[in-house]
Amino acid sequence: MTPAELRGLADRNVADAASLGADAEHLRIQAAALRGVLEPLIVLSRQVWMGPAATEFEQNTRRRGRVLDQQADRLDRIAHELVGRARRLRSEAAALRAQASAAEAAAAGFSGGSPIGTQSGVI
Repeated sequence: MTPAELRGLADRNVADAASLGADAEHLRIQAAALRGVLEPLIVLSRQVWMGPAATEFEQNTRRRGRVLDQQADRLDRIAHELVGRARRLRSEAAALRAQASAAEAAAAGFSGGSPIGTQSGVI
């Protein structure tokens, strides 16, 4: 891989890491929103509705709320995984940039010597 290709890969990794970080934050926000939706709904329904249907609604809502909590927890775990991946991508990008710089330095060392046959003081 050429130094330019390594730099391009590093740039793509940094962009991917930024995207993953944003996705992770979005997932955390959604998980928190899911946790906060159902309890107020139950409280409101108690104020306007009574009887067996209201009780069944409350039980179903609580059951579904537990399922949503589990899903929100899963989203939160995925978000943490995405942050970890983003961290690794940033690290890989730094390593790729270092490799590109080392390759360029090595290439400059090979081409930076004095031209052959141009010794001074030859009689």
